[in-house]
Amino acid sequence: MSLEEAIKIIQVHERARQGCLRAKFMREIRAQEEREKMLSLQGASTMDPDVASTIIQKVWKGYSQRNKTLKLREEELIFIGMQPNSDAPTHHKDSPVSKVNKREEERVLIKHNTRESIKMLL
Repeated sequence: MSLEEAIKIIQVHERARQGCLRAKFMREIRAQEEREKMLSLQGASTMDPDVASTIIQKVWKGYSQRNKTLKLREEELIFIGMQPNSDAPTHHKDSPVSKVNKREEERVLIKHNTRESIKMLL
């Protein structure tokens, strides 16, 4: 047997070996696709438990942080007097709302007195 014949025989066998490996790999891919198709028809989840737990954690952390942020924002607004404290009485003497109401009452009284004075003069 010559060197060229030996090389051709080796090449043919190597190509056959690679073809067999490729066919085996393709059979495994088709079998995996069939399993996934059967599971999806049955309604079973194909999601990896680690991925599912990560998604649940992200959703919970987002929900929790939004609630914490909302509470902190409300506390800050109460602290700076822009929102009344829901726990405290709503009518303080020194609260901005009561001051505005008192000033409005005074304005109405002054307006009424002025009208009465003008009527008396005429």
